Amino acid sequence: MIWVKAIPNPEKNFLARQKELLKTPAMNYNPASVAPAKRLNRTYSYVAILLIAVFIPNVAGLITNSLYQPWELALSYLFFILTGFVIWEGNMRLMYFLRKNNVEMYDTYLRIVVTYFLVNILYAGIVSLAALYAWSWLSRETQPNHTAILLASLFVIITILFVNNIFEIILLRREMEFNRLRAEKMESAKVEAELEALKTQIDPHFIFNSLNTLSYLITREPQSARLFNDTLAKVYRYILSNKDKDLVLLKEELEFISNYFYLLKIRFADGINMIIEINDVSAEDFLIPPISLQTLVENAIKHNEFSEMHPLDIKVAVSANYVVVRNPVKPKEQSAPSNKIGLNNLDNRYKLITRKNIVIENNFRFFTVKLPILKF
Repeated sequence: MIWVKAIPNPEKNFLARQKELLKTPAMNYNPASVAPAKRLNRTYSYVAILLIAVFIPNVAGLITNSLYQPWELALSYLFFILTGFVIWEGNMRLMYFLRKNNVEMYDTYLRIVVTYFLVNILYAGIVSLAALYAWSWLSRETQPNHTAILLASLFVIITILFVNNIFEIILLRREMEFNRLRAEKMESAKVEAELEALKTQIDPHFIFNSLNTLSYLITREPQSARLFNDTLAKVYRYILSNKDKDLVLLKEELEFISNYFYLLKIRFADGINMIIEINDVSAEDFLIPPISLQTLVENAIKHNEFSEMHPLDIKVAVSANYVVVRNPVKPKEQSAPSNKIGLNNLDNRYKLITRKNIVIENNFRFFTVKLPILKF
């Protein structure tokens, strides 16, 4: 039986993740919907109506309080309150309608013209003028005070514009916060999809090289092939345990690379050597992406010439900031074709996980790669 592992399509994963995010409560907010505006309206409508009903008629000189009986005065202010309610509520409903049905237009320069001229000024001005003239004919005032009516209407318009500005600022801040959260979640989904795609490249690559080695040993050294197979099981157990992790302890990664290098020694014997130096740091205090050292050791084996007479010495040194892997440059006369997964994959993983790049140095005598390590 041949077992085939299906490798996920990163593009499909990203699109699926986008759909999942859009179903979450944090992503359900629609900037064009009226619900957030209505919640804000409950607070600010009371302020606007009270200003229109009590403050403006007196400041404009529209009403002479001494001419009225208490009940008449109460009815007058009730009329002003109803007028304020009609002006404010109608104004808000018009804004909701525009926001809901003209979202594209609402986000252009026409937003200022339509909202603040046609809606705020025309509607508030027309309704306030009509209502105040009607009240002046029914009131105890000797005659309509045109100046006071015009002044009161102007105050109404200014009040509506002022309160609406506060309303718009709060609403725009919510829209900006929504867009920021949406962008962050989409970027997170994109990073997750890219990282998952990079992780899927590790297992097929490792299996391919391991099977080639095992095939070589079975035909030439059957006893070594069995030992290689047992050690391979231990190494692959580490890969299975950590393939879904972004970071592992540096100590664990060093143990893994030691086992992995033992597999290489079975095949190449004295043709390769590896030295691990840890200077003044504790491997238990640092983190590193899993299977990163294996990529570098594998890269050195793949691209350099070596033999028992002229072995390839690979040095792994651990400092407070980097794990440094260095090997002498001995290019093969006929290098195996590269699939460009190794160092590019490792660098991309580092950028996605740690926001840092690996450092590659090649002076044609030594090839050195520095892997940033993170404090645990």
